[in-house]
Amino acid sequence: MTTSENLFIFITLGILFILFFVIKKIPWSKIGFIPKPWYKGWLSVFLFSASVFVLVQVFFNFSALPVWVTDKDPLIPLLIIVFLQELIFRGLLITWLERWGKQKALWISTLVFGLVHLVQPSSWLITALSFVGGYFWGWHFLKFRNIYLLIISHLIINLSFNYILFH
Repeated sequence: MTTSENLFIFITLGILFILFFVIKKIPWSKIGFIPKPWYKGWLSVFLFSASVFVLVQVFFNFSALPVWVTDKDPLIPLLIIVFLQELIFRGLLITWLERWGKQKALWISTLVFGLVHLVQPSSWLITALSFVGGYFWGWHFLKFRNIYLLIISHLIINLSFNYILFH
């Protein structure tokens, strides 16, 4: 785990603590924790995750990626980061931005998610994939309000960079 990843975890947990316990209660269903029905949307998430996983495994030259991308993050911290990113960028940010329209919420959330990934000394590839992933997960969140599927998808895609299977 890099310093910026650890910093993201601590700052995000502090923000969430303030949001959930000090400012106001946020409805669990609105941020995707009580999807109705819970199984809707799994096929699109599966196809997206599997496609990106295979593309990353087969087509990308891993020697050209920064070390922090392929550093085999421990699973628990990686799961925490993925959970927090989905909660912040899909659950909270899109929910908050929806008052100005779903399309604006989707595009602003996608832009912010992509720009946050520029904090790391990353390549254009990681930034581009962050925008694509952010758009898909935002669209899926607006359609199905199921944050669990997005966490699984995000985790699979992050793991595809950490564990090279076909090389």
